[in-house]
Formats: sequence, C-alpha cells, structure tokens
Amino acid sequence: MTSQSTTTDPGKIRSFQRVTTADGFFLICALDHLSDFQALLDPDPKTVDHRRTVAGKIELIRALAPEVSAFLLDAEFGLAQAIASRALPGSVGMMASIENEDYQIPPGARRTRLREGWSAWQAKMIGADVLKLLWFFRPDSETAEHQRDVVRSLVDQCAELSLPLVVEPIWYPLPGEESGSAIWRRRRVAGIIESAAEAATLGADMLKVEFPGDVGSEEEKSAALAACRQLDSQIGGRPWVILSAGVGYAAFREQVRIASEAGASGFLAGRSIWRDAAATHEPARRDAARQEAAARLSELASITRSHGRPYRPALDNDAAARAFPADWYRHWNKETAAKSRIAAE
Repeated sequence: MTSQSTTTDPGKIRSFQRVTTADGFFLICALDHLSDFQALLDPDPKTVDHRRTVAGKIELIRALAPEVSAFLLDAEFGLAQAIASRALPGSVGMMASIENEDYQIPPGARRTRLREGWSAWQAKMIGADVLKLLWFFRPDSETAEHQRDVVRSLVDQCAELSLPLVVEPIWYPLPGEESGSAIWRRRRVAGIIESAAEAATLGADMLKVEFPGDVGSEEEKSAALAACRQLDSQIGGRPWVILSAGVGYAAFREQVRIASEAGASGFLAGRSIWRDAAATHEPARRDAARQEAAARLSELASITRSHGRPYRPALDNDAAARAFPADWYRHWNKETAAKSRIAAE
C-alpha cells in the first residue's frame, strides 16, 4: 500500500523524511513523559531531581536509538540534553512536544496547557523535525472551541516555520460519566475517530491516536479493526500512528498489528516499551531490561513493516519540476521571510 502526500511544502516533506525509515515507517519512541517518568526511577519519586531524570532519559535514548526512526522528547529533560550528550545520533529524527501536560486527568473540561517559555519557533531552532501537541478534546465540552483554537494557532505557526504538526487527541471523561461502563467504552471509540477527523480538518499534518477498542477477544479485535479502518477513511490521507497509553506490551503488540492492517504507518509509543527498563534500579538487571525494550521495538518494527502502510509520498521528475518551477523559492514562505528581514533591520 502507498499513501498520498498531505503537503507540498518541501520543508515539511524533508522533516517527515527524517522521522521515518528509508522504507517509509514511523518507528518512534516517546520519551517526553514528565512526572510519570520520574515516578518510575525511584520508589520515592520525591528524591528524583532534574539530574537523575535527565540521566534516566539519556540512558534509554542511547540503548534504544539503533531501533527507532525518531524520538519524541520534551524541552525540560530531553531535547537539549540528548543533543549535547550525543546520545541522540544525527541519523535519528527528533520530535518535540509543545505542551506541559501529563496523563493525570483532573475533573471537568480540559484546556491545553502549553509549556511556558517554549514555542514552535524554539523547537524549530533546536533542530526538531516535527512538533507534537497532546490535545485533550471533547467536542461536547465547554472548552471545545478553545481547544480548536489551540490547534488552529499551532497550525498557522508551524506553516510559517515549515514544521509538521502532529496532534494527539485524547478522549477523556466529563463529570457524571463512568469511564468503565460499556456505554462509555462505545462512546470513547466513536470519540477517538471523531477527534482524529476534527484534528485533520483543523490542519494537523499527522495524527497520533489512541487505539479505538480492545483486544481481549476475537470479537473485540474485529470491532477494533473496523474502527481503525473508519478512522483511516476520515482523516484525509494524513499519516497516522498508534500510541501505547501504557498498556501491557502484549496488548500493545496486537494493537500495532490491527492498526497497521487498517492503514497506520507505524507507532509512537513509550511506557509499553520502556516502563520496565526505567523502573529497574539494579544496574545489571537494568541493562537486561533495556535490551528487552530494544527487542520490543525491533518486534514492533517487523509487525509494522509486515502489515502497515508506508508513508513515502513522492513526485516523479516532471511533476516535481511543475510543482517547483525555477523561481519557486521567491514565493515559498514569503511572509515568514519578510518577517525575518524586518526583524533583522
């Protein structure tokens, strides 16, 4: 299977090339976690300071880099430190998160909290290939329009920077909803699809999505495959990957297979892969746990390649010449270039 390009911006095209494998798959390890990562490093998380958190991330990046096409990192503990330590090879892509959120969901409607003092422009300047937004979204909540505006604003900022934007919609319970009920689970599946479609409509270049269903039985797997196919049909040809949400590795492995069969181009996952490695404190056992995390990534890559849809949009020679005539650069990102000249003056 092949997919179509969602952009004619050569800057974004090049960025996507840097976070995919040569054969067109997103094999990405998420390490932008904050307090939930620190909680794994010591039985008493209060003892985990900035230095220990950075060291923990760097160790994992070094161990897992040979198995991934890119890492997703945060500004506080990951991005600059991975670059400066040379833990992140130049051949491995880099995604940057823009938010300052974790997975602890407070009651009520959510408003995205962007990281103070951090911006899409700074992510671009540090060398990030792609920007990622964790987007808690319920279209039936009082904050829905505010959340749409967050995406619209980032879409515009990223367009000016030729920086692809990945949106990660998260469906969450509103007051009065029982998240464990059968009604809630059905509504969540529909909501995951709706949110992905809305993020695509708002201009996201790529989607990082929750798995729409369960894999506990053959009936559930069949329903999840149908839901994934529905999602794939509603996002306008954009590439999409599956997130792990911290589920057990065996379950995530099955989720990757099902999502890949439905058109996903890879995975962007964290805790299901490296949780055991981060939570193992004895040095010798920690080395073995890191090796196990690397083996999981290798297995997931094989599953993705066997079943997934590669993302390798390309124009033939004539089409490339038509799309980018001799003076194309005079018009490309013209407004951003003008702003840069004004600032320099």
